[in-house]
Amino acid sequence: MNALPRPRGVYVHVPHCRRRCPYCDFAIEVGASTDGFVDALQAELSLRATELPWPASTLSLGGGTPSQLPVTDLARIVALVREQGLDDDAEVALEVNPEDIDRPFAEGLKAAGFTRVSVGLQSFDDAVLKYLGRAHDQRRGLIAVEQLVQAGLHVGVDLIVGVPGEAAGRLADDVARAAALGVGHLSAYILTLEADTPLVQLIKRGARAAIDDDHQADAYETVVDLTTGAGFAQYEISSHALPGRTSRHNRLYWQRGDYLGLGPGAHSFRVDDDGRARRRHTTARLGDWREALLAGQDAAHDDEILDRDHAFREAVAFGSRDLGVGVDLHRLAALHQTDVAPDVVTALDAAVARGDMAVSATGEVQTWRLTTRGARFADRVARDVLGG
Repeated sequence: MNALPRPRGVYVHVPHCRRRCPYCDFAIEVGASTDGFVDALQAELSLRATELPWPASTLSLGGGTPSQLPVTDLARIVALVREQGLDDDAEVALEVNPEDIDRPFAEGLKAAGFTRVSVGLQSFDDAVLKYLGRAHDQRRGLIAVEQLVQAGLHVGVDLIVGVPGEAAGRLADDVARAAALGVGHLSAYILTLEADTPLVQLIKRGARAAIDDDHQADAYETVVDLTTGAGFAQYEISSHALPGRTSRHNRLYWQRGDYLGLGPGAHSFRVDDDGRARRRHTTARLGDWREALLAGQDAAHDDEILDRDHAFREAVAFGSRDLGVGVDLHRLAALHQTDVAPDVVTALDAAVARGDMAVSATGEVQTWRLTTRGARFADRVARDVLGG
């Protein structure tokens, strides 16, 4: 079982942003120069290439806002990773914001070798966009999605749901518009208040309406119903896709693949030959990262090594988020060279009893999957599996 092929990917964190949205707590840089970014990235790839068994099956650029880079820089990043080793049919993806997209940019992405694009749309509703502090409006969002689809890219859109004061038909309108435009992937995230973000202060001052938990629960269920009705299948907690349009890079995380994270603030992960897992987090300070690499040194980073038992538990907790694939406890135990912990089975049995998980068998292989209901309570299942 341990010899089964596992997915391998590369993640590039591009921290640059035009502005900080009030709900955002990501590692970003507003207004910083992009000069030298790709040079530093090339140096980092050269220094750390041995951390990943090549070739990679996916390349994903996230952030931040990768579309803040010129398309020539984005093309260069793809070329650098391809030179190191990308499968011929690799998924090559990036995140963009609508205000960065015009026809030449969209066509340039296609020419550079990108295969899919995730648009930080959040909504087609101007009132929702205003609450979220986004830089684009409905018209700009529609044009951006249309241009990316016409360029021949597989397009997904991100939606933020459960926004206070959103109109009753807002979610139905968003899903219908996206489907009509040819979008093949929808990610729907519940608006979350992160500590020390501007949105927290805006709500405290009464400048933004407060979040309502019951409304958010209803919004989540509504999105699942709407996407299912439009032909999308929920394959992960927040992800819905038409047949053949799931994100391979997203699934790599849940399926315990190895990935090399490049750029300031990036995370990396791999499973060692002895079954332990290794995680790295690179400094999020853009200037420090760039300065070190351009001087021929590795950037500052933190390393964490997970023992076999904890690595196994984490694999089960994360893997359960993939509603389509689920988890095979014995395969994951073999991967991490440990035993299936009895209390993990007890936790999953309890989730089945609650209706949060289902278990099926094919021959001698048992697979545990979250149910549609259980997707709402995935964090509880994960805590129980991890022993928290």
